[in-house]
Amino acid sequence: RAEIRARVRRMDLQAFIIRGQVLSLMRKALRAARQAPPESRAEIRAEIRRSFETSRHHDDSRTIKHLLSDGRILVKQLKEMVGLTT
Repeated sequence: RAEIRARVRRMDLQAFIIRGQVLSLMRKALRAARQAPPESRAEIRAEIRRSFETSRHHDDSRTIKHLLSDGRILVKQLKEMVGLTT
């Protein structure tokens, strides 16, 4: 039990909120990818997952907020590309 507790990183409220925002952004991106043409869906989903995975190591809240901002812009562009918004 102590081993499991040692592996679990304690989060403060700010980190918890940011984590929720990151997960929400990823879900929005993956939902938008569902609307892409069938021949490109897998590639788009893989790129979304790769982008989040490569940024996973960041722990500075300013950096994460910057990445979230960039991600929101990219999701908006993806939605426009697949015709979800105008």
